[in-house]
Amino acid sequence: MFAHNAIHSIPANRKCLIQQVALINSTRNTVCNTEKKHRFFSIKGAHYGRFFICLAFSFIGSQAYSTPQSSCNLGSADETVEVTHVIDGDTVILKDGRHIRLIGINTPEIGRNGKASKPGAKAAQKHLQSLLKGHRQIFLKFDAEEFDRYQRTLAHLFLPDGKNIQANLLAEGLAIPLTIPPNLIYLDCYLHHSNQAITSQRGLWSLQQYKPLASTTLDKNIRGYHVITGRVERIGKSRSSIWINLAGKVALRIKRKDLGYFNEAELHDLQGKMIQVRGWIYYKNREFRINIRHRSDMMLMPKLPGNTGFSK
Repeated sequence: MFAHNAIHSIPANRKCLIQQVALINSTRNTVCNTEKKHRFFSIKGAHYGRFFICLAFSFIGSQAYSTPQSSCNLGSADETVEVTHVIDGDTVILKDGRHIRLIGINTPEIGRNGKASKPGAKAAQKHLQSLLKGHRQIFLKFDAEEFDRYQRTLAHLFLPDGKNIQANLLAEGLAIPLTIPPNLIYLDCYLHHSNQAITSQRGLWSLQQYKPLASTTLDKNIRGYHVITGRVERIGKSRSSIWINLAGKVALRIKRKDLGYFNEAELHDLQGKMIQVRGWIYYKNREFRINIRHRSDMMLMPKLPGNTGFSK
């Protein structure tokens, strides 16, 4: 059965919104459509406030999209398993010893070896414990990849009643969406639930760290996950990547192996435009960098008369 009392002793092996822009997380036909059916699109007629966060982080095209459903359908489960320990909000251990990394989400890190936990980490862990408590068995649904680089098994988790655990954590604002191709079968659903939390500033989205920052005002010591808004000053190419440079020495890197998840022609049309991106910031070669692996982590900002970017 679920070993609730043993959870805290298990070591890990790695492991804003002030005004809504527009709900643009959308899907064509169903909530869990395949990757091939996605398109870029753009926002029209939204108004700027002091801060914005894109609710689906997608470019919009001219095609019409239906409103995504509010839940992910399990369909047929790949495995029925028993969870014995919860490491943190996005990683569990099964009775057979496998570490399961929940696909499509990321939660703040639990503190280890004397380090403090990140804000929201304990809340995510406790919520996942409460979801699993009393359920001897849960269902696993696999995606395109079986393991991550830490050799943890990758899976979508479902309760016996069919509730998608990742979607629940996202809707509560206890996790952020983590889009890593090619594991995308529930992408639209997860973005939809995350959008609900963003709109209501629930959980993590109420914290200062998750509120959008202008690319020209970044502190030199900034690191970790952030939402950044900036004007595209240059688009370049290297042998391995496409580079999108924002004002303020921020470089967005899209590796060529991931270009299939973007519209390359539209990427090159971003010159001079305001965009918003989300991801993990690091510093290299005297510039801030963010690796972008999927177009759902980028958004073309509305063009309004007289707008010069984010107001402070």
